[in-house]
Amino acid sequence: MGEINRVPFEETLEEYIKSYHNNDEYTRVFYVMDSTMKYIHGEGYYIVNFNPKNIILGVTNNNEDFVNFKSIDVMDDDVTTKINNNIYNLAFLEVGLLSETLDYLKPEFLKQNFAQFKIFIPENLVNYYQMILVNGGHTYLCDYIEIKNKQEITKLNKALLEEGGASNGRSYVKSTGHYGDEEDKKIVPMKLPNEVNKDNIAAFVTNYALAFVIIVSSLLIPLIAFLLGVE
Repeated sequence: MGEINRVPFEETLEEYIKSYHNNDEYTRVFYVMDSTMKYIHGEGYYIVNFNPKNIILGVTNNNEDFVNFKSIDVMDDDVTTKINNNIYNLAFLEVGLLSETLDYLKPEFLKQNFAQFKIFIPENLVNYYQMILVNGGHTYLCDYIEIKNKQEITKLNKALLEEGGASNGRSYVKSTGHYGDEEDKKIVPMKLPNEVNKDNIAAFVTNYALAFVIIVSSLLIPLIAFLLGVE
């Protein structure tokens, strides 16, 4: 599938959410945000403020997505606590954006009434947000999506094998378009400066393949039915 060229832009997350975006577009942005956060943690920093005004996102002239968390600091102590809090706060922010309740949403209310928020969340991500916001889990969204995609590919190949598809050369591992295989990923993190600039640090860049994560997942079931129906 060819890459779609998009118009370069840069705006705050607050500005981004003022216009309509479907679940695929939000998932794409959330994936980049989460991957950026994971990269920042790996470099020894953490995010201080998740206010949408302090989060810059956009597309470069090279058609690459980027996210810039403007409020970060050195993670010199309580590393585990700060990472876990960042994971929770980003998930809370995302559900607040999806449900359009961020301005008045409270953590305890969300935990106690999570079932009411499921209608706003992409179906294949409901379990992730429940794990983080209700059950106290600490997993990156980007890791969850990649693991989930690999599990779906394994299920599909097993189904093909049971029907004799694999023996006929119909293994589906490389034809799904799933984002997650090492040769398919093109994550290009920007170089962090030697001294932290808390007001302006472009932390992460990733490619257009992110747009297909949810689309592909939604196609798996009808595709399995089609492949198994071919003699």
